[in-house]
Amino acid sequence: MEIPVGFIENGQLQFDSSQDLNRAWDLGVFYIKRQSTMNINKARSFCNDLVMPENPYRKIPKLGELEGFISLENNQQTKIALQRKHWDEYYPADIAEFGRELDGIGIVIVNEVLKQSGIPEKLWEKASGGYSTGEGNSFLNFVYYDTTKSDLGLRPHTDYGFVTILDATAPGLQIEVEGVFKDVPVKEDHFIINFGEALNYITANSEREVGAVRHQVTCQKSENPIRKSVVYFGNPDLDSMLYQLNSSGDSANQSTVLDLFAELEQRLTQ
Repeated sequence: MEIPVGFIENGQLQFDSSQDLNRAWDLGVFYIKRQSTMNINKARSFCNDLVMPENPYRKIPKLGELEGFISLENNQQTKIALQRKHWDEYYPADIAEFGRELDGIGIVIVNEVLKQSGIPEKLWEKASGGYSTGEGNSFLNFVYYDTTKSDLGLRPHTDYGFVTILDATAPGLQIEVEGVFKDVPVKEDHFIINFGEALNYITANSEREVGAVRHQVTCQKSENPIRKSVVYFGNPDLDSMLYQLNSSGDSANQSTVLDLFAELEQRLTQ
């Protein structure tokens, strides 16, 4: 399976051809060239060290259902998950700064989606609940897979937010294409980008709707090196509104983020 490759130049997301862009929008997944100034090795080292039982960051408290040092049920994922407002308090300074660099990439990607959708630029902030201008919310997660569990690494799902940025150094990620899960190979010096349900929602009334990609992680085996990944989720604030706008700025629908996520939870877990 051929996955398109994009890059950021002069603050904009670009592809080598319109065919590559179209393919990325249709799949809901693509690679993006990682900027050479980013300290990916520091982020990976932080993630690698979480496997050690004595690591002090494993003691980050649960700050809610989705935050803190967490071991998921029915999956192999164990992770630290923190939303942006907690990065400076609990992450080292260089890791918090790495998260803000990912924020910048997420905003560039979402703004290109809004541009391609034909929604007027003056309404991007409204449509995205503020994410397009640096508001919204984001999570920075450091994940490893517990091979003592026999479950899938991560069960089939779509992400609820706008955009997911993934750094993975080992295979295992698969996306669903025409009902079949296919491997997403690791590509050196590139992130993997996924579109989520909130991005599908705000483009549904536009000239160019994007789909949320369904994906999973295969069961990780004890004989293989432990799979680790750095994952960024660019999301709207839970207390914000999202709008389905068209090129004239008219809204076909609107929803609070809480209501949309509750509906997705009900639909995707049936």
